[in-house]
Amino acid sequence: MSTAVSKEKAMVNSALNKSFYLLLGSTFLLTVGNKIYELLLPLIIYELTHSSVAMASMRTAELLPNLLLGIFIGVIIDRANKKKWVLWMIASQIILLVYMSFIVRSDNTSLLFIFYFIGFLLMTFNYGYFNAHVSLVKLIVPSDKLTSANAKFSFIETFIGIMGPGLTGIILLFSYYNGLLFTAVVYMVSFLLLTQLSVNSPEKLVKKRHFLHDLKDGWNAFYKNKALVKMSIFILFLNSSMTVVSTTVIFFAKDDLHLSSSVLACLLSVEGIGGLAASLLVSRLRRRFGLGVLFGLSAIINAFSYLFMYLSFHFVLLTMALAINGFATTFYSVTAYTFRQEQTPVELIGRISGITGTIFRIGMPLAMFLSGYIISWWGSSSIFFCAFVFNLVIYLFFRRSVLWCAE
Repeated sequence: MSTAVSKEKAMVNSALNKSFYLLLGSTFLLTVGNKIYELLLPLIIYELTHSSVAMASMRTAELLPNLLLGIFIGVIIDRANKKKWVLWMIASQIILLVYMSFIVRSDNTSLLFIFYFIGFLLMTFNYGYFNAHVSLVKLIVPSDKLTSANAKFSFIETFIGIMGPGLTGIILLFSYYNGLLFTAVVYMVSFLLLTQLSVNSPEKLVKKRHFLHDLKDGWNAFYKNKALVKMSIFILFLNSSMTVVSTTVIFFAKDDLHLSSSVLACLLSVEGIGGLAASLLVSRLRRRFGLGVLFGLSAIINAFSYLFMYLSFHFVLLTMALAINGFATTFYSVTAYTFRQEQTPVELIGRISGITGTIFRIGMPLAMFLSGYIISWWGSSSIFFCAFVFNLVIYLFFRRSVLWCAE
C-alpha cells in the first residue's frame, strides 16, 4: 500500500515539476516580448512627438487598467479556468501587437491616439495574464518553496533585463515594425507552450456564487490581514517613484544625453546585470536577515540609485546608477510578491492579487501623468532627486514599522 502511495506522490510531483518548468519557459518568452515592447512603445511616441508629456501620457494609459480593472479581474480569475484564461490573455496581446506593427509600418502619425488605446488594452491583457500567473505559481509550488520559485522567475526577468534591451537595440537597427512583429511571434511560441500546462485547482468551488459576494469575501480577507494592508501601502508609494523613474530615464537619455535608441536599449541591459546578481542572492539573504529587512534595504538602495541618476552628466554614470537600480529592484519585487503569496490562501489568491495589485498602483497613473509636466518645466533631473528624497522618507517609516521584523 505504501509503495502505491509513494508512486502516486511521485507522479503528482513529476506533473507539478513539468507544469512549473512549462510556466517558467513561457515566462521566459513572455518576458522577452514584454521587455521589447515596453521599450518600443515610449520610443515610438518619442519619435513621433519628441514630447515628455506625450511619453508620460502613454505610460499613464498603460497603468490605468491595473487601477481601474484589477479588483474585478482578480475575482474573475478565482472563478475561471486559469489555463484557458492565460491562453486568452496571450492570444489577445498577439492580435494587438500584429495590428500595431502594421500601423507603425504605415507611418501614419494621425493614428497617434490609437497607440494610447492599444497600450491600454495591452496592459489590461498583460495584467490579466500576470494575475493568473501568480495564482498558478501558488497552485503549483509548495508554500515552503515560494521564495525559491519567485527567485527563479526573478532570475529570468533580470536575465532578460540584460538580453532584452540588447535584443531590442539590434532590432531597432532595422525598424520598429520588426520589433513589434518579433514580439508577437515570441508570444505565439509561449502560447503553444502553455497549451501543454496541466493544473489541478479548486476552481469550481466558487463558480455558482454571486460575483459581488466573492469580491466582498476577498476584500474582508484582505482588510483583516493587517500586515498585508501595511505592506501594500508601502508598495503603493514605492511603486509610484519607481514607475516615474523608469520612464524618465528613457527621456533623459534621449533628450539630455542624446543617445540613439539602439545605444539606449543596450545601456538598459546593464540594469539587468544588477538584477541578475540580486536574484542569485535573494533566497540566501532572506534566510539570514528576514524578508522585512530585505524589503527595506531595497528601498534605501533604490533611493541612492536615483541620487546617482540625478548626478549623471555622462552615460557612464547613468550606467552605474542603472546597475544599482536593477539590483535593488529585484530584491524589492521578490520580497513584495513572496510576502503577498505567503499571506494568501489558495482560494483567495486571485482576489487578493487583484485588490493588492490595484492598491499597489493607485499612485502610479497620477505620478506618471504629472511627471511629464514636471520634466517639461524643470528637467528630467528633478524627477530623480524627488524620487531619492521620497524613497529615503519611505525607508525611514518602514524601518520603524513591525514589517521590518517580518521573517
